[in-house]
Amino acid sequence: MTYAPSAYTPDQVQRRSPRECLHSHKFKLFAASGRHLPHRHPTVDMSPMHDWRHNTPEQLRAREADPEMAKYHDSECRQDLLGRWDEECLRYTRPTKKAFLFGLIHGVGVVGIFAITPIVTLATTALAFLEASNARHGSFLSNFASFWGWIIPPVTLLAFLAAWGGVRLLQKFAPNIASGAQSGPAWELNRRTGEVIVFANPRKKSTAWQVGHRLPFNEFDCYLQSTPTPQGLPQYHLSLVHYAEEVHVRLADVFGSTTSHVEQRAAWDMLQRYMDSSQPLPDIPMMEPDRPRDPASREHDQRTGRNPRFWRDMDDDTYERHVSEHQGKLNAFYRG
Repeated sequence: MTYAPSAYTPDQVQRRSPRECLHSHKFKLFAASGRHLPHRHPTVDMSPMHDWRHNTPEQLRAREADPEMAKYHDSECRQDLLGRWDEECLRYTRPTKKAFLFGLIHGVGVVGIFAITPIVTLATTALAFLEASNARHGSFLSNFASFWGWIIPPVTLLAFLAAWGGVRLLQKFAPNIASGAQSGPAWELNRRTGEVIVFANPRKKSTAWQVGHRLPFNEFDCYLQSTPTPQGLPQYHLSLVHYAEEVHVRLADVFGSTTSHVEQRAAWDMLQRYMDSSQPLPDIPMMEPDRPRDPASREHDQRTGRNPRFWRDMDDDTYERHVSEHQGKLNAFYRG
């Protein structure tokens, strides 16, 4: 891979052409509200902890040994992938409404089994004691406790097991029914060209892959937005917004929403480091296999003598120490 002349470097932010902002009031409230996070030139690896928890050395080695994963190293194969994150681009596609619904049912099943079922069990135990103390009176409360103890808990548990297990079976044996993505990608951040690409309408096959906007990364600003949870606590997410056009990328699609602003700030710094062609890729476990194919990373690793399998061959105890140290680094930097 070689970088295009338009590849992003931090100094480009200062060379934006002056343009009239066309943001409507509605667009500002939806996409460009919240706290503006400035462009920086991060030279220290910052990344959200979510990526560390889902890319352990054991998981990386398992993917490496999977024959199905080998084809993704072929550049031609990756060109048509709806979702990818490698040395060339970060591309995202949204799930279909049907897949979202089945995912929601699966999530309800999991929460029900591990959270609601224990509560039901405790309630059943309490009512059992209540039943025993009132049994000699033959009261309505005693009869209700008996009904609850013998009928409600098994039915509740079976319902949650059906929701969880049913979706898992569908995902395994009928993936076209229970899962699926839209016909085309929603957006792409391209490290090689330094562009942000927003696709026109990925929901329909006739318009999938049609480019709606292709704009330089340096013309986008990042906003830290927050919405309240049902408990009233702030929940943070990121929005990438063009400084003049009504074009934005919902980064929550990739980085999710969190109750900590630290995770989101780290995600923005990691994204800037990723797009910066003058620096190596972020040195995080997930991107280690991509480093040899990236010019800046390859040169850096040869110069510094970096072990190409630094993360993948790490033992669990050492990895946990790195995870703890990285969390401390994030807290000290963004909270300090």
